[in-house]
Amino acid sequence: MIRKTATIILKAIVVLISVIITAIALTGVSPVYNFSAPAPFSGEKIYNPYSNYDPAYGWKRSVLHTHTKVDKGINECPYYPETVLADYRELGYEIVGFSNHNALTTHPEDPLLQINEYEHGYNILKYHKLVIGAEEVLPFDHLLPVLTSQKQFMIDLLAKKGCDIIAFNHPDRTLGMLPGTLTKVTGYRLIEGQSNDNTTLHYWDEALSSGIYVHNLINDDNHNSKDSWSMARRSSFLNTPTPYYKDIKKCLIDGNFYTMSTPDFGEGDHKTKIEENMRVPKVIGIGADNDTLHIKFERAADSIVAITQQGRRVARSTCSNTLYHIMAPDEPYIRFTAYFPEQTVIYSNAFARCSDGNNPYTEKEHPVNIPLTILYNLMLLAIVVLVVYLNIRMFK
Repeated sequence: MIRKTATIILKAIVVLISVIITAIALTGVSPVYNFSAPAPFSGEKIYNPYSNYDPAYGWKRSVLHTHTKVDKGINECPYYPETVLADYRELGYEIVGFSNHNALTTHPEDPLLQINEYEHGYNILKYHKLVIGAEEVLPFDHLLPVLTSQKQFMIDLLAKKGCDIIAFNHPDRTLGMLPGTLTKVTGYRLIEGQSNDNTTLHYWDEALSSGIYVHNLINDDNHNSKDSWSMARRSSFLNTPTPYYKDIKKCLIDGNFYTMSTPDFGEGDHKTKIEENMRVPKVIGIGADNDTLHIKFERAADSIVAITQQGRRVARSTCSNTLYHIMAPDEPYIRFTAYFPEQTVIYSNAFARCSDGNNPYTEKEHPVNIPLTILYNLMLLAIVVLVVYLNIRMFK
């Protein structure tokens, strides 16, 4: 009897493992691409993402990646959108986008404030994309997207499904990131350069250093709006005339925004958290005059640094609210980072060299390697056939 029970349990485990392997193989289908070699930005002109900056608009504090409770779908938050919206507004946010997994969420108050977006991906490795301006949700996903070609294929599928902007969410928390992934993958305009307390923004610099022009959009990725530690920690400040999507879209594409990382003010004292969030430092001037770049804050920072290729620091000012930097011919891009005494950090988007002064964002060609594609997908089919065959043999 014990032996029979053990046999049944063993077979059940084998079947479960077989189902998992089959699901991974069937959802692993993808072309295999030939990616172009990295090519740093070059040209005599400089793209200024803040060329449309208008002080009269001010900066609208925003979060575009946060979760809520939903009636249908995956619940990763105990609170409905109206509660999450109220909690963010209390902390000074004017724009709140709800990015629930594979579900479009209706704005709880005003249709004019609706942002059709969702977080795509339910795979094992947490390879997630923020899909903004989506027409509908793409249900397909690779369960184990290890290959760089799989990552590119999914971005291509999302673009074909219909959307305005794709963001590469939290690459620093995506498991199995192969070396050089962000020197190859294109088709996304935004990247969450920081989703933890690491302020180096390594993955963003990797993309920029490869000539892939993307903007840094950091977000709370909040799953509980009553949790002080995870609220108002990472946000974006958009220079838009309105909080409506048409203006948000242009701002995100141009790069006319900056991002901010803040500590958990008050460490649980809600009143202190509100007060401190109302007086975070702000950018009061940013732009370019020919090859001279500048950034200015309303109050002094401990230090302001200019960063270029591979994250190299090329200029610095201390105990100052201003940094001017003449962009050298061998500097493909420059971005600013400012560190403030209360541990607030502000990041500008990147000024980049180009030939015509226009936005250097491009969707690089990645032709399909037909022999490798056939071989790879035949391998997946062979795995499925082998698993089915072994299960048939086992039950015989």
